Order: sequence, then C-alpha cells, then structure tokens
Amino acid sequence: MKSFISRLLLVFSFFCSNLALAKNQDNIGYSSIILHLKGDYPKVLNIASFAYGNILETDYPLKINKINDSTYYASFLNLQMSNYYLVLNKEYFTSYIEPNQNDTLEVTFADENNFEIDYKGKYKDLFYNSNKFVEIIKNYYFINSDIDTWTRETFDCEDADDLKNYIIEKSQKQNKHLRTITDNPTMISIGAEVIEAKEIRYALQNSRSLSKNNTHDTHIEFYQTIFKNKAELVDYKYPGTKQVFLHIIKDSVLNLPDILQIGPYQYENRLKTIFGESLGQGAQKFYERVIALAYIQKLDGGNTFTAEQKFDILNFFNNNIYKTYLINKSNLNSTTPISNSIHYLPFDNENEDVLGAIISKYKNKVILIDYWATWCGPCIQSFETMQPLKEKYKDNQDIVFLYLTDESSEYNRWKDFTEKLAGEHYYLTKKQLKRINTEHNINAIPHYMLIDKNGEIKFNETFPTNLNTTINNWIDSVL
Repeated sequence: MKSFISRLLLVFSFFCSNLALAKNQDNIGYSSIILHLKGDYPKVLNIASFAYGNILETDYPLKINKINDSTYYASFLNLQMSNYYLVLNKEYFTSYIEPNQNDTLEVTFADENNFEIDYKGKYKDLFYNSNKFVEIIKNYYFINSDIDTWTRETFDCEDADDLKNYIIEKSQKQNKHLRTITDNPTMISIGAEVIEAKEIRYALQNSRSLSKNNTHDTHIEFYQTIFKNKAELVDYKYPGTKQVFLHIIKDSVLNLPDILQIGPYQYENRLKTIFGESLGQGAQKFYERVIALAYIQKLDGGNTFTAEQKFDILNFFNNNIYKTYLINKSNLNSTTPISNSIHYLPFDNENEDVLGAIISKYKNKVILIDYWATWCGPCIQSFETMQPLKEKYKDNQDIVFLYLTDESSEYNRWKDFTEKLAGEHYYLTKKQLKRINTEHNINAIPHYMLIDKNGEIKFNETFPTNLNTTINNWIDSVL
C-alpha cells in the first residue's frame, strides 16, 4: 500500500546519507538553509517533508524555524557534506550542502499553490535537476516493466562468480539506458552509483540462494567475490551505499558481534577475516565506515556511550569527524529528555505476549491501535484523515490513541512524528512486531485495531474504507 512518493522518500533518505568524503577529514561545522517567501505566499508554509542526511545517518528531520511571515530557516551539524531535501506543495527538491555554508531558497508564489524557487547555493546542477533524480530512482531502483531490458525472466545462480557476472551485465545495460534519459554529467554520475549500489544490494539479498548448503565459509567466499576492489564504495555520493554497509553489520550468517561488547579493534579484526585482501586500496577507510555505522546504530532509542566506549572511539578512528559526530550525538542523547508518550518494551523474545504487555498499561480504556511505518505513504496520509476524530475525543480520558511501528522505520524520522502526533508511541523490535502480526493476521499497513475496556479485540482491519467514519463507529460502539 505504499505510494510511489513515499517509496521515493525512503530511497532518498538513503541518498541523503552517503556523500563523497571531503579532502579535509576534519571538515565539520553548522550549515543552514534559509527560505525567503515572496509574492502571494500562504500564511502557513506547507512543507510535507524536510530532512537531511550524512555519511552516518539518513532522513534526519530538519526543524523549521519561523523568523517572520516570509522567512524560515533550519540549521544542523554537518560533517564533510550533507544532502537535504524538501517537499513543498507535493514538489520535490534536493541539493548538497557543505559544512559552514548557507543555502538560500527564494520562493516566489503566484498564488498559494503555484510557485518558483530561485536556489542560491553551490550545487545548482543537482537542485535544478531534482525531477531527473526522481526519474533515475523510478527507473533503476524500482521495477519499471516499461523500460526494463536488463532483468532476465529466469535466472539460477550456480556460484558467486555467476551472480557477479549477472550483476555486471545488468549494470552495463542500465548505464546504457541512463544515457538515453540524461546527458547531464552530474546526473549520469549519480545514476551510475545508484545502479551499482542497488545491484550490490541485490547480490547481498540473494546470496543465500547460491547454495542449498550455504555454510559460513561459502558465505565468506561470496563476500570476497562481490566486494573485490569495492573499497571505493566509501567515496560514493549515492547514500544507498549506506545500506550495503548496514547489510554487512546485520547479516546473520556473518554474525558480527556487538560493537559495544568487544570494541572497535576486535570488530575490525572480524571484518578483516571476512574480506581478506578483496577490498583493494582503501580497505581501512571501508572498515572505519562500517564500524562508525555499527556505533551509530547503538545510539537509537536515545542511548548513550559510556566513558570507556568514548575512549575507544577517540583512540580508534583516524577519521576525526567520526569521533566528533559520535561523541556529540551521544552527548546530545544524554541531555534530551524522553517523552512520557514514547515507549520501548524491555524484552526481545518472540514468545512473549507483546500485545498483552502493551495494552496492560491501559486497563479500563478503549484503545485504538494504528500499525504504521515511516516509509508507508498511506499511513502518513491517514494521520491527517484521522485528525478530526482525534480532536473529537481529545478530552475523553477513556480513549487512548496508540501507534505501533518497528525498526524498519527510520528512528529519527519516527521520533519526529512522535513530537507531532498526540498519543502513545511504541518503537518495537522486528521480532516483537512480527509476533503481533502473526498472532493477529496482520499482513499490511496501515492497519487498525480497536480494543474495548475489557481488553478484548473488537475490530481488526487493514486500511478500512471511509476511514474516519469507520473508526468513529468502532469507538461509539464500545463506549
């Protein structure tokens, strides 16, 4: 049930995260984006999405600050180079920005719905080709049967070399097609990286089908084949590359240990046993990127590093921006209070009664549960549809609006929604949500469940028609 624009924003959140490294590894500082409104501009600026990303994090929401009716700005700590995007009246814009730089967007409105943007920044080529980026993602990241001449209808991989040759074949055909839709060097460069990162991810996702007896040793051989001379991925601008690094961290066959338990040096040694000499020049930078991402994952949920863990970070990394950013992020988490409406369950056991543990906190209440995700366009659109209903019952202490998602939702984007959506919010592990889905036959989202004051599930339905009216009738029937 995901709309293309929601899927595009998910992919672009990847695009926001893996930009080329600056020559100066200490290049870090605050950047800002200023919006000046002109003409017949609306009283309320409708920015549906506004976020940035860097080499360690994706889709980090930007807080828009209003200076006056015609001036807005956002600022953030920028390491090496970041990428930002915004969706204004359903139109999509993107650009790069360097540390200690300011971009200005002069938005001239003919009326509330029609406008033109004059971009004042360094990366004009990308900004004014934002729609071309959308086309590249549509053609090469998602299946587009109208133009796809590179995917074989049937393909059985015999071994890693066979799969790698198939990836090379597909990439060559896609790069040839790329030059038929644009002759812009910037977009060709971005498109080529989109294609390669996507195909490497395809290989990683299909690695287990290579052998009926895919042992740890055959898996290692596969990695060394696919990643031969691929240390250069560290320098790619396309942030989908980040997903390649994350796949390494999360691959259950590789079974990499917890970075906080063994520290960066032993973690690096484990990476070296996996890749051997396959990565080529720049292997050390590759390992540092993986380890930095392993650390940043540990800060989700508002966690912080101990003094010993900070000591390890400060002494291990050659890249100083990793040190600065990781320590700064940990310190920021330690000073940010966690809202009383945000919850994490204290177990990760698929056999626990997950839903029971949640609803037990709201005895003698009517509970409306909204199953959603940050990547689900219809889920997010439904928030607005449901707003009048929430306004109707906002003073009724017998009703709880409860939102459930899991780790597939980008944490920072989820946190941003919790600050905007009144209600109770749970960020579950994948095992926890899978347990609920299996027990209650939930196969798609957005999904809604109504629980009465006795703790019984009265309604359980995926994306009901006439959503607001249907949910209102559900609630009235149990009050």
